[in-house]
Amino acid sequence: GAVAAALALAPDTGGTLSAAAARNWSPVYRLRHSSGNEPRADYTGSKVLFRKDTEYHRLAVVQDGTIRTLRFGSSFQSSTDSAKPFETQYPYTDLFSLSMLYRPGTRSMLFLGLGGGSAPKRLWRDFPRLQIDVAELDPVVVDVARRYFAVPDDPRLRIRTGDGRLFLAKTKRTWDAVVIDVFYEDGIPFHMATYEFLQLVRERLSPGGVVLMNVIGSMAGDGSELFRAIYRTYRAVFPTVVIHPTDGPGEQIQNLIVVATERAAPAESFLAQRWRETRAESRTFPDIRPPIAQRVDGGIPIDDVPTLTDDYAPTDALLVD
Repeated sequence: GAVAAALALAPDTGGTLSAAAARNWSPVYRLRHSSGNEPRADYTGSKVLFRKDTEYHRLAVVQDGTIRTLRFGSSFQSSTDSAKPFETQYPYTDLFSLSMLYRPGTRSMLFLGLGGGSAPKRLWRDFPRLQIDVAELDPVVVDVARRYFAVPDDPRLRIRTGDGRLFLAKTKRTWDAVVIDVFYEDGIPFHMATYEFLQLVRERLSPGGVVLMNVIGSMAGDGSELFRAIYRTYRAVFPTVVIHPTDGPGEQIQNLIVVATERAAPAESFLAQRWRETRAESRTFPDIRPPIAQRVDGGIPIDDVPTLTDDYAPTDALLVD
């Protein structure tokens, strides 16, 4: 069913990227929640720089002016300004730098999922002593990220191809921070959202380490079921779980950054102070003060959603309920 949906929504030739549409949302959400943002049937109006049907995606790189966008079918996965390649285009990617505030002194970071590499290359630039590892499923995505999205080929930014969970299972390494940002065109890999997977992630954290995951959805109301199930699952594994919404609290569909750690959550005033200190050391560190101030520490209903497990993780059904 997922394959059929991807083929049905996949574009064939050309597509202009509107600001409203280019929000890194699954086309399922855009079909359900906004009549003006349906997935485009083609790439009309854009210059197609690269297109290929890989083992996992109907992948394309399109350009409008200086803005390049990586697309999986009808979804917008990553974007960059070719004239300013280190400036992030999607606000949620800046929030992965919260790891530097929740875990001061972070020296090692693992990204599961690469896309166009907006966050890894930004952190690579902002923190010269930071070692970044990336596990990306699709080798074509890796090639495209380096060729079209200015992801550096550097020993401090090591990219490995393969399934992220399998990569974690085969290594005994630990990291100060693990960032999970994995999507297909119209959903997430269920095996990277389960209780068992998060237990594995926790085992691969160094003391005081932090996990961040990008989830698309709402915190309450229509379109919240998948996010709330993921939130419930994180709470079953980690003693501290907080949420940083990109667009503020509410029932709107948006990128929600889940932050989980074994330590108590630092006060928002501490995070703000740590941001000022970090900005003084790295002048290119992004301004994430509004999402810091809008942190959600609890009150998210979870009684009507399941804990996701390897035996039962209906992520697709929760997405469309």
